[in-house]
Amino acid sequence: MPEPYERRYVQEVIRLAKGGEMKKLFNPLEQMLINDGIKIGLEQGLERGLEQGRKEGAAALLERLLAQRFGPLPKTVSNKLAKADLAQVQAWTDAMASAQSLKQVFK
Repeated sequence: MPEPYERRYVQEVIRLAKGGEMKKLFNPLEQMLINDGIKIGLEQGLERGLEQGRKEGAAALLERLLAQRFGPLPKTVSNKLAKADLAQVQAWTDAMASAQSLKQVFK
């Protein structure tokens, strides 16, 4: 299904579910499966949000520590931190402990 139609479909299903009208459309088994699907989707969305928050927090902290240690940072450092995943940010944080220069942190 094309993305705009899928978004519209999901919005309509949510509207019907909030109004209690979904129970008229589905039998109890179907309703249970829909509820399970919604629950799984919410849990997955929450987990992705938490992971993104951890990554952004770690990147912000590393950026602050780098600036304190090495002075004003070039814009490329901020860009690199924004694009990195959590594992990479953690690796750079570990590298900072023994790095003598900013370049050594990112090698």
